[in-house]
Amino acid sequence: TVNMLQLTEGVARKTQGGAGDLTIDVPLTGEPGVECRSSSGDQTFVVTVSNPVVSGNASVTGGSGNVAGGPTFSGNTMTVNLTGVADVQRLTVTLSNVTDSFAQVLPDTPVSANMLIGDTNGNKTVNVSDVAQTKGQSGLPVTAANFHTDVNVSGTITASDIAQVKTNAGHTVP
Repeated sequence: TVNMLQLTEGVARKTQGGAGDLTIDVPLTGEPGVECRSSSGDQTFVVTVSNPVVSGNASVTGGSGNVAGGPTFSGNTMTVNLTGVADVQRLTVTLSNVTDSFAQVLPDTPVSANMLIGDTNGNKTVNVSDVAQTKGQSGLPVTAANFHTDVNVSGTITASDIAQVKTNAGHTVP
């Protein structure tokens, strides 16, 4: 039997030095996740669908940023690279004409994330608690548990990350 084509997961992915590829959930319903890491406006969204995907398109339909090149497909995943993504915003990427190996086409589907550099606890505000959280991880290796505090995605948590969180204190997304 063929499964009905549907989106099953969305993440924002960054490579963080020796710690490798680490992801932040980009929920498909409800409140969007918070991408707190900076990489000069470059972002990567990876969506997973229920069947092997063979083609599709993506476009920025909310917020500030651009799709860089065409999406790439591997098994049940579609990877969308973005550039020029601004901080302090909700970014929405709409997937269109996503087609699986059974010729089923997904309806146009928006995937959103809040872009807020330094919001290490994901509460949509950069404040003293984010600074304290980052200070508490300074000097420790980057792991799946603390990678949010590697704000500059260098693969290490240092005074540079703390400084970036402090600089962004007061930023918030609705």
